[in-house]
This record gives sequence, C-alpha cells and structure tokens, in this order.
Amino acid sequence: MPQTSVKFPSKTFTLAANLYTPESASPKRSRAAIVVVHPFGGVKEQTAGLYAEKLAQNGFITLAFDAAYQGASTGEPRYLEDPFQRAEDIKAAVTYLSTLDTVDPDRIGALGICAGGGYVPFAAQTDTRIKAVATVSAVDVGGLFTRPFGGGPLKDDLRESLAKAGELRIAEAKGENPHLSHIVPTTKPGAEFPDLYKEGFDYYCTPRGQHKNSTNWFVTRSIDLIANYDSYQFNELISPRPLLMIAGSVADTLYFSKDAIKKAKEPKELFIVDGKTHVGLYDDLSVTLPKLIEFMDENLSK
Repeated sequence: MPQTSVKFPSKTFTLAANLYTPESASPKRSRAAIVVVHPFGGVKEQTAGLYAEKLAQNGFITLAFDAAYQGASTGEPRYLEDPFQRAEDIKAAVTYLSTLDTVDPDRIGALGICAGGGYVPFAAQTDTRIKAVATVSAVDVGGLFTRPFGGGPLKDDLRESLAKAGELRIAEAKGENPHLSHIVPTTKPGAEFPDLYKEGFDYYCTPRGQHKNSTNWFVTRSIDLIANYDSYQFNELISPRPLLMIAGSVADTLYFSKDAIKKAKEPKELFIVDGKTHVGLYDDLSVTLPKLIEFMDENLSK
C-alpha cells in the first residue's frame, strides 16, 4: 500500500505527514478520506499511523500528521502543547486533503485518539467540512490537567501551576531554555498512579510503542494554554454531522467520552469495547477497526 511523506502549512508552521493511499477501493469508498490525529505526546508513527494504515488497507485515503511543535513538524519551543493550534492543525489537514485530485472534499472525516479525540470534536464544531467525527479513547486535555480523574472541582494546585507558568514565560524571555516536564513516568509506575499513566509508560517507554520522535516531554508552561480549554463544551454544533466515540469499558478515561456524548446532539453513538483500557485500544484494533469502517462507510460513502 503506497505511503507518501508529505508536508502542508498550518498557520506559520509546516506539518510533516504520512499520506496513505489504498491500492484499490470499493466504489463507495473511492475518494473518501480520513484525517487521523495522534495523542498528547504522540507522533504519526505510533497509534495514529497504525489506524491510518489499517483504514487505508480497507479503501480510505488517510493522513496522519505530526502536530505543530511535535515530531518532524516545525514549531518552537519544541513540545509546546497548544490546544488551539492543535485544532488549527486538523483544519489545515482537511484543507490539504481537499486540494488533492484523489480526494472528494465533500467526503472527509476525522478520527482522533486520546487527546486527539478531544481536538477532533473541538475542530469539527466549527469546521463543517469534517463530515464524520470519530474518536478512540477520547480525552479532554483541559480536564485532564485541571480536574481530578472522573471530573470534579479544580485541582488544588492549579493556581500555583498557572503562576509558575507565568514565571517560566519570563525566564524564557530572559534567555533560559524552556522548562520541560515528562508526560508519563520514565520508570514503571506504582499502583498509586492512574491506569492512564501506568499504561502510558508501557506504551511510550517500551518497545511496544516508543518512537524516537515521541520524547515524553512537554513544555511545562503549556498549562496556561490548556487550563481553560474545553474540548466538548460546544459539541452540539457537530450535529447534524455524525459523532462516534469509542472507549474501553474499564478505561479510567471513559468518563470523558460519556460527558462528550451527553453534550452532543443526534446522530451520536458511544460504543463501548468490553474489557478494554484506555491504551489497550491504541494497538488492538480488532473491534475498533470494523466499527470505524462501518461508521465511515455510512457517512462518507457516495
């Protein structure tokens, strides 16, 4: 199956991407395309690339890209996590696909994984070119950083984190290197950690999913870009386009998908994969892939 390295602009950034072109496609899938969006800290060669490749093997044109500041894409400081730029990157990817003769611009969908599953619905709320919206193990990165697992009041140390972010901005302005923090633990975490982080170590820090461009760093002051970001507040704007959210039944992030679905209007579906955790759906596509193919067929077909 052909895989081509491509680049496209997103505001002032140049994004690096892999474009997957199926060797053959059924008439109803011909010229249908899907943007696939990676998790926080991820790159296009990991779970996003896996989903993009498998969907392309089933007849869809797919595009997996590195977000601005990440992977092989441009952007300084490296590893900044800016939710609004992440959403802009998705819109830029849709624009890029729309310029290709091989793609029908009226038949473009998007799939987001983990934090990408927050950014895709957020982008789709105001980008009506996205005709089908899907997520796997969705996470609202704003809620992840600002509220305890399961939701609830703001974290006790949030205001201190925001004050520190301001100090770090000043330090950078004085010439210091950006302060970096790890996304997941660098050694096998203990039982006191949420499953998301224990599984994150197993995926990102072991041969299971690690990649040289996925460094497990983010710029610490990103918190002041993340804190008041809400992936799903305006999910009702996605309708009448369809929303599919897939999550594991034992994922400690399942509450994000449940909350997002409540805020959306029809057509919408929360699809639960029995016995699966959050990261368990990153590389086990046995249930998710058939469901995604069915969903995209129904909503991107001629």
